[in-house]
Amino acid sequence: MGSENVDGDDVADRHRPQVLGDAADAAALGLSTLAEILTNADNGIAITDTDQRWIYANPAACHLLGRSLEQLRGTYFLATMTTAGQPSTPTGLPEQLQNLAEPFTIFLPDADGAVREIVCSTFAIVVEGHPQRVVILNDLTGPLGAARTGAALSQTTARLVGAGTTEEILVGLARHGVEGSRALAIGTIVVGEDHKLVASGGYGYPAQEASREAWAAAGVTIDDLPGAEGLLAGRTVVLPDARERWEASSVLAPFAATLTALDWRTSVNVPLTWEGKLLGLFGAYLPSSVAAPSEAELAFYTALADQSAVAVTNARLAASVERTRLARDLHDSVSQALFSMVMHARAAQLSMLKAGLDERTPTGRAIAELVELTRGALAEMRALIFELRPTALAEEGLVAALRKQGEALTAREQIAITVAGPQQRLELSANIEEHLYRIACEALHNLVKHADADRATVRVSAEMGTMEVVISDNGNGFNPDEEHVGHLGLANMTQRAGAIGADLRISSAPSAGTTVRVSLPYTPVHPEAMPHAT
Repeated sequence: MGSENVDGDDVADRHRPQVLGDAADAAALGLSTLAEILTNADNGIAITDTDQRWIYANPAACHLLGRSLEQLRGTYFLATMTTAGQPSTPTGLPEQLQNLAEPFTIFLPDADGAVREIVCSTFAIVVEGHPQRVVILNDLTGPLGAARTGAALSQTTARLVGAGTTEEILVGLARHGVEGSRALAIGTIVVGEDHKLVASGGYGYPAQEASREAWAAAGVTIDDLPGAEGLLAGRTVVLPDARERWEASSVLAPFAATLTALDWRTSVNVPLTWEGKLLGLFGAYLPSSVAAPSEAELAFYTALADQSAVAVTNARLAASVERTRLARDLHDSVSQALFSMVMHARAAQLSMLKAGLDERTPTGRAIAELVELTRGALAEMRALIFELRPTALAEEGLVAALRKQGEALTAREQIAITVAGPQQRLELSANIEEHLYRIACEALHNLVKHADADRATVRVSAEMGTMEVVISDNGNGFNPDEEHVGHLGLANMTQRAGAIGADLRISSAPSAGTTVRVSLPYTPVHPEAMPHAT
């Protein structure tokens, strides 16, 4: 929309006001000052003539009505109040101007396709004997959106901190996302231990159970999703042609088939991350008439995704039967997440204040209570979060845990995995033991997914001064020097090795298999009881 400049002389010629009482002070300011006020006003201000047709509209009014001043001039007043060619169904919209004594509400589309809620009020004036009507347009979309967002955040955070299963929490988050935005459906997809994606709570799906079963049957991974590179990098991915791409994918088509009853086209996927690890994604499906989400909707989805990540992480920790020690890193992360919730709630408070909404309303009180609730929940959440460690690893040690993992993969994937290592348990700290276990598991999952191998070995050796874990396979191999987009496992292994001061080396070549070697200094507390390898 181009800005319309109000020429002072033109206004004087056509709309010279009568000076009545206090209006004398306004007239003394000069027409140029009044013109600047009209031009820069946030509210739409427009004027109709005796025949109920627009003769002037300031830039704000032109923006709200979606037309330039030239397009509005001469247009019948009520005919402008339409949405997509149909009456805008305002609350009590009258047919005659003389019935416009009370404010009324209209709903108009903006350039992004979003519907704006606008309150109109009018009053009559007489200029040089000619009756005219001033129309004031007040856009409530922003303030009401902030209030709805604040209410959704207060409700979802209360559920997150309070009782409820993970499924109930995720369904609640999805429902608030649908009710607070233009999304037709929203769901959370979680990455399992085998890197497969599992549907774990959604709202708005025409066939919820069928959608869940489609995910499970297809064995979808993050790499199978359009935009996987962005998700693995921790970025939100918006796909305007998601429906076509999903229906064309042999892996995703069964799930897309469960959404045929929805008139959708665009998808928004927000990654769920915790301490740099991808836990899953928060997916929203927008109507075919919407090419992309608004900035406010993206911020709302991100806030809900943050809370989903907290819920998923908390559920995984709670599912562990072994709570060996307080997870200091997760403890700090939870503190940050709860602090983020306080900031979101505070931002909603400020938005309400800026919009002139009363803090004493139910929404204002709920947001204020949310700030205090999250602060009080911080101590409780810290006490509940413990580091998740596999039971076999905690009770029997590294080699025994790797044997059980190898046996499980052999049975499920039909790949012969052999694990060899010392008979006695190695003297390792819990931190080093778990990082080595996770590196080995990551290597095994990579070979299952990418290597097309039928045999693999895991060797654990410990001598005075050095310990090694070596994972090798007879698969198709790859070029380690090339960038492998979408393969987060290699980065995870590197980070874990660096965290314990270990050296990680990957040897591979096309058609020559792959070997992952992790070595680190090792000095047992009781050298006379050095274990012997089997």
